[in-house]
Amino acid sequence: MTALVVDADGRLTYMGEDGRRRVIVGDQDLLRRVQQIQDQSWDLEGGCGI
Repeated sequence: MTALVVDADGRLTYMGEDGRRRVIVGDQDLLRRVQQIQDQSWDLEGGCGI
């Protein structure tokens, strides 16, 4: 498995061992919240914090 990724549609995804991308959370509000946190210059390394 790979790191979690928030795609352009605001879905929280990961790459499965079979090479297919899986959606964990399909919520566009998630992308907006992550962008807010990044705009506040918060460090997302090492944890989610949402």
